[in-house]
Amino acid sequence: MTDRIGVLGESTVTTAATTTIYTCPAAKAAKGRIMWRGQFATQDDGDLTITVNGIAVIVQTNVTGGQFGFSSTDQLVVIGATAPAGTSVATTVSPAAPEYFLSAGDTLTFTLAGSNMQSMNIQFVGTEIDV
Repeated sequence: MTDRIGVLGESTVTTAATTTIYTCPAAKAAKGRIMWRGQFATQDDGDLTITVNGIAVIVQTNVTGGQFGFSSTDQLVVIGATAPAGTSVATTVSPAAPEYFLSAGDTLTFTLAGSNMQSMNIQFVGTEIDV
């Protein structure tokens, strides 16, 4: 087996459901950060939950339809009416500061409820090593 670094898992699913972004393989351990950007559907308010190892690390409920959401270097969740512009650190999509540690079989998932999203791109970026 070989070690990996970079995008370990990602998803662009926009339908209301629970989606697995990354599952740590057998005989591996992983350390990484979450990076995401999405836009909630315009017709209804939506809910977003991101779970690491069975622990909800993001729970956003009743986000107004059409709002944008993303991670920045200092915040795991930024919600607003305008898309991230990249004109400052606070408005640039990047992996958020919290690091998560996963063992073989651990998962990173996200759940959309209430409505679909117009767009979603979520990634788990980091390193995966042999153990």
